[in-house]
Order: sequence, then structure tokens, then C-alpha cells
Amino acid sequence: MKAFILGSVGKRSELIECLHATRRIQLVREAYLIFGTADIIAKVEVNTIEQINSVLDTLYQNGVVDTNTLIVNSAGLNFERQLTTPKKKCAYTFIKIRRPAAPRLWDRFLQSIEHVMEAYEIFGIYDVIVGVGEDAKSDFFNSYFRRLWLLTEINMNSTTTMFTVDI
Repeated sequence: MKAFILGSVGKRSELIECLHATRRIQLVREAYLIFGTADIIAKVEVNTIEQINSVLDTLYQNGVVDTNTLIVNSAGLNFERQLTTPKKKCAYTFIKIRRPAAPRLWDRFLQSIEHVMEAYEIFGIYDVIVGVGEDAKSDFFNSYFRRLWLLTEINMNSTTTMFTVDI
């Protein structure tokens, strides 16, 4: 099972230490500092909920004071671009959708946006998360966000984009 954990770090002076500690957790596949309503995002792959609790405990031991866990709905939108070389993310877009909506039908559309690296329907405070590749940085609005607006007109209540920090 995949999940994304958004965390707020208690002290600004501990941001980088917390990021490095998060990246050392065995179940964490990716972790970034982000600009937005949270300080850190971690993508985890686990077999059980207990393993998510273990990751959360470790985050709290390393300076995180608050979290939101977004669990991927494996039966919904579940897209990850297969690459020969891994790419960092420059941003994550969090989407709240209007109901009824069918985010799993967005798969083809999101795959057509070159910079979309992954997109998942999630359980939590948002409905969909989209990871954007670092190549979009130079012209984020035109290469990614403007294309995403096509969905906004039809299905979205709101979007929040949090940009990653290069460390």
C-alpha cells in the first residue's frame, strides 16, 4: 500500500535534519521539504497500517509535530510514469474534487501532460495527489498548470500546489 505523509516540523532550525532522518526510514521511497501548508512530504510503501504507524512514530521522534496521512486508493486513479532514470519532483498538486466525479477517468489526460510523474486518488484531506517532475520548473505555469485547468473547469473544487525545495 502506498501513502503520502504531510508533516509540520516544530522548529525551523530542524527542517534539514528532519528531512535527512525521514529519507533514512526504510519504508520511505521519497521525501522532500515543501513550501505550503506543510513542511515535509514523504511517500511511503508499506504492507500494513502498523508500518505506517511506525513511520509516523519515527517522524515524531525526529522533529515532526503534526501529520496528515493520505492513503492511496488502489482501486482508483493510480498512475506512476515508468522511467529509466529516476527524476525528482518539483511540486505536488493536491486536488479536492466535486462529487460525483471519477478521478480514475483522469488517467489518460494526466498521462498526456509530460511533466506529470505520478497521480493517485487518495483517502484523506484531499482527493487526488499529482507529482510533477523537476523539468517543469522552468515554465511551470505553461507546461503543467495551464493544462491542469482543463480538469478544473469540469471536476475540481480547488487545487493546492506545494513546491519542493532542493536539498
